Amino acid sequence: MVWLWLTPRRIAGGDHLRAWTIVAELDDPFTITGKAKLTKELQDRNSALWSLIGCDNIPGNTTGDPAKFVDLSIKALNTLGWKIDEEKFLEAGERIYNLTRLFNVREGFSRKDDQLPLRFRKPREDTGWKITPADFDKMLDEYYAIRGWDHDGKPTKETLERLKIER
Repeated sequence: MVWLWLTPRRIAGGDHLRAWTIVAELDDPFTITGKAKLTKELQDRNSALWSLIGCDNIPGNTTGDPAKFVDLSIKALNTLGWKIDEEKFLEAGERIYNLTRLFNVREGFSRKDDQLPLRFRKPREDTGWKITPADFDKMLDEYYAIRGWDHDGKPTKETLERLKIER
């Protein structure tokens, strides 16, 4: 449940739709391990799915599994003449996410804007678990590295070249 709030708050506040990590976290919710990778993967998948201009409820409600909806979407695109596989589909989502970040960087966003609500730093009443500033910085460093962004959250030249994004 950590990453669902990692959204620059000056634009939209916390957003659970970009990466709904809760189901994947059910087995081990009180750890930071693996959350950065999970978040990136879900953000890329959802960005690609959203580019098809479909309702967010469709993936879960039609197949019971959003990953199956990715397969159905790819099959539909290929039926229409596209030549795309899962890797290319998810790369499109990654490209979208990086373009979004470039826009935000251009508008003045940086690491200081990637924050969790203060309530995440306070111990939960039921478990006592909380996210310390050090743990959050560690997760953010890991997330930026996985994304191919620098320490301040800006996509690197190498990332932009790999994704064929021109500035």
